[in-house]
Amino acid sequence: MKAYRLSIAAVAVLAAVAVTTLLAVPDVQASVLALFHWPSANPVESLQMATALAGLRATHGELTTRIAAKLAELVDGLPEADVRRIEGEHDELVRQAEDVQRQITAAEAAERSGGGETGIDAAIRAERARVAGIGDIGRRAGLDADTMRQAIEGGETLEAFRSRAFDALASRQASAPTSSVNASITRDETDTRRRAMSGALVARLARASGERNVQIPEMSRAYGEMGLAEMAAEVIGHRGHLRTPRQVVEVMERAFHSTSDFPGIFSDALNTRLLGRYQQAMPTYRLFCAPYVATDFRAINVVRAGDFPAPQRILETGEIPASTFGESKEQLTVHPYGVRIGISRQMIVNDNLGAIDQMLGSYSDVVLNWENGLAFEALVSNSYTGPTLLTDSVVMFHTSHGNETASGTAITIAEVGKARAQMMKQTGLNGRKLNLQPVVILTGPDRLTEAEQLTATINPALIASAQTDWMKRLRPAGDANITGDHWYTFADPAVAPCFVYGTLQGFEGPRLSVNDPFTVQGIEVKLEHDFGVAGIDYRGATHNEGAPPS
Repeated sequence: MKAYRLSIAAVAVLAAVAVTTLLAVPDVQASVLALFHWPSANPVESLQMATALAGLRATHGELTTRIAAKLAELVDGLPEADVRRIEGEHDELVRQAEDVQRQITAAEAAERSGGGETGIDAAIRAERARVAGIGDIGRRAGLDADTMRQAIEGGETLEAFRSRAFDALASRQASAPTSSVNASITRDETDTRRRAMSGALVARLARASGERNVQIPEMSRAYGEMGLAEMAAEVIGHRGHLRTPRQVVEVMERAFHSTSDFPGIFSDALNTRLLGRYQQAMPTYRLFCAPYVATDFRAINVVRAGDFPAPQRILETGEIPASTFGESKEQLTVHPYGVRIGISRQMIVNDNLGAIDQMLGSYSDVVLNWENGLAFEALVSNSYTGPTLLTDSVVMFHTSHGNETASGTAITIAEVGKARAQMMKQTGLNGRKLNLQPVVILTGPDRLTEAEQLTATINPALIASAQTDWMKRLRPAGDANITGDHWYTFADPAVAPCFVYGTLQGFEGPRLSVNDPFTVQGIEVKLEHDFGVAGIDYRGATHNEGAPPS
């Protein structure tokens, strides 16, 4: 036997046909009139009207359920085409539901005007609405049948039951565990717009600075051709074209003064460009300084080369020998720094992103040059012998450390070879040779060319002038913070750091925040940076006072 499924609306129509047929019998008609107080003039018409209204209500309920189900199909990560299709289907269901609601309203008005509703009729209709409402709310809130039945039989009002159902739903959601299977996290619309606008601004800043082949992210393409003022207008909900400078200024002022997301969007774009430039640069100090990330602004002990204990033989007992980790007294402290700078009103009105990007580039260059200066202050301190180490209260480059040449010499194959030998002979805390190798030769401007000639590939006529493969790999570098004839060699700072530079965790570069002060025409940008430099060891470097070539 085949099973057939009928909608609620179809059932209502069949019921209307059946009841209309029964009303043709006089005795049945009289009984129904007495029970429901319908006017005796046309009981069939009254019943048909009521039955049609029930069908419309059932249809409206089905449409409401389908609308909710359609909205549930919208999840994060859907292709754009599927999103547009679902939105179209949802809009069509909403239109149908609104049309049915208008029919219900008209039918209810006709019933009230022609039905001569009595007090008992009104009570019956109100009770039916209460029962139907409790059932609908209970199903949506996921309540069990017994809870809904008790509410119906106990005469609980619809509003009271709705409040109870909402509390039960909220409590269940708060206590439910979250997992990748049961929980779906969707991105807020404003957050999505903020990311998209920031991406578009970053791309426009790059283009304005002359960069080629700049790709706008997929999510940002809707804003790719918008100017600053147009984005600000979009964020604050401004409608209409911006035709005059006054309109542009007013929109920008509203965007910065209100609680809109535009200051954050602008700051995100500026920070992305600034951090990109900062991270791509390679200032001289990073050739001999190792990076370190601090968790706070307190002084922290930094581990040096050779501090880790060497393995020891395990005896027949199987017990692994205990040892201690070399405790370094050398410390690094990260300090906060900051400065305020401005972006003029003219730049904003003119949408001059090229000038703004040039300013960001200059900020990045200034910060990097400032960091470089701090590092070299430490390197050339104490007349180029470096900072005093806390471990032994001796300067970094000293004859007792085996990394200082007693009298200065020129940069030659033989003298650089001696510096290499000094570094290889350094020992760790356990007394074992470290066998470190120089990778950088660092000089001032006066001796940089000699360092470059030393490492250049040549075919010497004399064996004494022949280069080794190691020397060809030595990287020459120069910096104006070194004056005169001084030159240094450094091992790889990732292997044997002598200097470290530190940033604060979560703030590994300079950052900008935007403010619109009352006393300034334009906006004020605050640049903050957390940074520190410290000398921590002597084993991975050598120093030579230098001398002019003979």
